[in-house]
Amino acid sequence: MGLVLAVPGGTVGLVLAGTYLGAFATFVFGAVLVVGWTVALVRLAGRMLGCFVAVFCLALGGATTAAVSLARDDVILGLSGVDATALVTSARDQPAGKHPSSTYEVAGEGGVRLGWLTLGLHALAVGDRVTVRYDPGGRAAVHRPEDLALARDLAIAAGLNAVLMAGVGYLGVQATRLRSRTAVGSPRPA
Repeated sequence: MGLVLAVPGGTVGLVLAGTYLGAFATFVFGAVLVVGWTVALVRLAGRMLGCFVAVFCLALGGATTAAVSLARDDVILGLSGVDATALVTSARDQPAGKHPSSTYEVAGEGGVRLGWLTLGLHALAVGDRVTVRYDPGGRAAVHRPEDLALARDLAIAAGLNAVLMAGVGYLGVQATRLRSRTAVGSPRPA
């Protein structure tokens, strides 16, 4: 049960640590989570299956944490975000992979750096103007206002958390059943 409850605690905890405590605290918390999860899953499911399940759960946990991070950005930008017309000052393309994209550095009035905006590959060019919403406190990534979708991002984050929790819970139930069957069929020590 504790391992199941560690799923939302870990994903939300990582995002909150990154938001309020900084990169080092997030790294330490993430390392503790990875080691704790791996050890607990190996103890629950056995060495071989536990390692495979741990790798899968950690990958799904990474995707879940990213979804929670997007929802966090939506909340922060919805509450304290400021809309501004920004100028694209530089671009970096990532053409490889399933989802090619470009990351643009944007600056506001007077050349004040607002952050990085990630969009589809070659969506903008250096010198283009784009309306963005940014957090003056720097806690959330820069987004275009039309790209913010709190309900969608919360649904994705909750859905991924639920899938991961259900999978770990199912594994726990199966491991308990297997242990009880093994205990019933084994001879008792004298």
